[in-house]
Amino acid sequence: MTPTPSSPRRPVDPGPLARELGLSRDQARAAWSAVRTVAHADGAPGARSTRLLDVCARALGVSGEEAAVVDLAAAFPAPAMRRALVDALVIPACIEGEVTAPRERAAARIAEELGVRSHWVELLPALRKRRVLAVKRALATRSPDALRVFRRTWEEEGVLGVLRAIVFVLGLYRDPALAARFHALADCPDGSFGRAVADHFRARGLTFPGEKNGMPERMVHHDLMHVLCGYDTDASGESELAAFYAASSGGDSFTFFVTALATFHLGIAVSPSVVQTTRGAFDPERELAAFLRGRALRVDVMGAWNYWELMPLPIAEARARLGLTPANVEAN
Repeated sequence: MTPTPSSPRRPVDPGPLARELGLSRDQARAAWSAVRTVAHADGAPGARSTRLLDVCARALGVSGEEAAVVDLAAAFPAPAMRRALVDALVIPACIEGEVTAPRERAAARIAEELGVRSHWVELLPALRKRRVLAVKRALATRSPDALRVFRRTWEEEGVLGVLRAIVFVLGLYRDPALAARFHALADCPDGSFGRAVADHFRARGLTFPGEKNGMPERMVHHDLMHVLCGYDTDASGESELAAFYAASSGGDSFTFFVTALATFHLGIAVSPSVVQTTRGAFDPERELAAFLRGRALRVDVMGAWNYWELMPLPIAEARARLGLTPANVEAN
């Protein structure tokens, strides 16, 4: 009897995150296994951990049954990918709203297995013990935003720019012409990016750059991205924006995730006093969507990009210029 040929196996959908990061099937399974190990470190996972595991499984294109022991070192031979994986284990370590010692140890063991030193895994004891100053120090020294603002100020303005920055910190800096330029955005057409920016600032009682206590212009990208991405300025929206920046920024971009986890999920007051801390705002599905959105960004918005030329444009066109097509953003 002639054997019946077996039907061809259907290719497995790698999942949006695995596809975006170019992970092989083995790497996706290994990454999910590592996340699962941390999430199960202190027993049966809670509701938040279960949701995280479900989101990760779908994002990586693996099934919940794929829990076999995986050789992480073989799956991730490249040091950069090992570091990214180990950093990411901070998320399952924090996801229940507090860091437990077993999850902390599980993440540290995986880091040791991969020969990776992760500043963020090493910060887990401070997060568990809610050591505000230690967490603040780690975030301040590694923040891509703060480091780039200082570097741009020095490169573009030198000593005078540094002096202006000091005056700003003291709340004394004024630039009437810059403030007037931002106020004039209210005259942009309805539906334009500029009008949306003006409405965003006024609706939230925010001070424009150039005014007393206004943010430096080099940091206004934060609120511009709130407008373009459609994220609110509440804890959930700030967490989404952090994930967006974690995907699109250079340097130690995982700083954005840690800041959001500490401030809006663990309730540790490590952000400026104007930012209200809360607990439980880190939603894995929304953060994943924001991260993938950030990967599509075409412009270095933390750099010297000309956002003024986008202000008169319809907001949909401004988004498209940056790679944020309507399919990539929530409704504004």
